[in-house]
Formats: sequence, structure tokens, C-alpha cells
Amino acid sequence: MPQIAAAQNENLDIVQEPICFAVRNAADYKVYGTIATEQFMRPDGIVARHRSNFRLDAADGIDEKTGEASDRTEFCSYGPFFPNRMLIVTLRTLFPVFECKTRVDTGKEIVIRGARRADDSGVITWAECFQADGTPTGKPPE
Repeated sequence: MPQIAAAQNENLDIVQEPICFAVRNAADYKVYGTIATEQFMRPDGIVARHRSNFRLDAADGIDEKTGEASDRTEFCSYGPFFPNRMLIVTLRTLFPVFECKTRVDTGKEIVIRGARRADDSGVITWAECFQADGTPTGKPPE
């Protein structure tokens, strides 16, 4: 099996030095999410991906114990990346509410936003992700 895994993983974008980036919550409520890499094959033949979960307090949140900002977190990844050094960002409540692929080597933070829906039926939550050319995405259509 290790030979199969090595063959399956040989074209993956994995870097020697990690690429680090920040995620910040600009919404006025707590958000939960996940950062995920491209799939790869483990030496035992299982297809997997690396995932990191996060919980960010509302915008301008401060941790009472540490005094540190609790609306922002940093990630570093070696990959494997999707093409153009992209990773998946998923935002969720009890279930996923938004997902995008974002370029993480731009040096800019990924900002999570929230707004009341036009019909006042709740909120829409999204992340300003970065496209392959590095330009940020905007608010998705409701």
C-alpha cells in the first residue's frame, strides 16, 4: 500500500515552509468553521484531508482570561493545497452555511462577514475568500 499512496500523492502541492494566514470575524455574532486541505492518500491507503476547526467570538471580542483578541485566529499549512495554493473554508452553525476555496498565500486575512437578510428572515454569513488571481470575493447572492 505505501507504494500506491506515494504514487497517488506525488503531484500534490506540499511546501517545505508553511504558509500562514489569519481568519477574522467581522460579524456581530460568534462563528464556527473549518479550514481543510486537498485530499491525499495515507500510507495505509485511506483517502484523507487535514482539517482544523475554529470558533471565533463576535467582532472585537476579547478573551477575558488572556486579554487577547478572540475574534481572530491564525493558521499555518504545508498543504496539500488545491491549485493556486487554495484551501477550503467552511462556516457552520449546526450544519454548513457557507463554503469556498480561498487562496492563502496572499498575505491578507480572510474576513468573515454577516448581515441581516433583506426580507428580515435571519442572517447571511460568508467569508471574503480570495480567488486564484488573489482578488477577494464579495457578498454572495441571497
